Amino acid sequence: MRCFAHGRHAWVLLLCAILVQGCGTFGDGRSDSIRLADGSLFFGSVASNPAVHAALMAQYREWKGTPYQLGGNSKRGIDCSAFVQQTMSTRFNISVPRSTAEQVDVGTQVRQGEMQLGDLVFFRTGYNSRHVGIYMGNGQFLHASTRDGVVVGDLNQTYWRKAFWTVRRVM
Repeated sequence: MRCFAHGRHAWVLLLCAILVQGCGTFGDGRSDSIRLADGSLFFGSVASNPAVHAALMAQYREWKGTPYQLGGNSKRGIDCSAFVQQTMSTRFNISVPRSTAEQVDVGTQVRQGEMQLGDLVFFRTGYNSRHVGIYMGNGQFLHASTRDGVVVGDLNQTYWRKAFWTVRRVM
């Protein structure tokens, strides 16, 4: 009888180990945790995570009003893709490429109705022009606007609704 109980215990441990290992990554191999700028780890969905929202708000407060400059990458002037790259790197320790053309290929595509905090939102703003920002929830996104610099925009504004292109999840 003792041997049977020990064998059953081993099966339970093996099953737990498999389940724990399965919880460590998404199906595509990405970790289901992100490291925030304060060094803390967040596990699971970022859909309604207050720490992710706080990190995005901190980035907004730090960069608010920084003017737009095509090719810029500093507080003197920054463009949309550099701002996204800086935000993902400094606030979430996530590396994304420098250009919008490259950023639109990272992560996984999600439907507009399934956006979560931290998703990258892309727009076609002209024949060959693209724009990118970071979704903040409630129809808002953080971006470097050509007109107003770093601001929080509203996806429900006619301009952004018409220009909307796609959403990518990198967290």
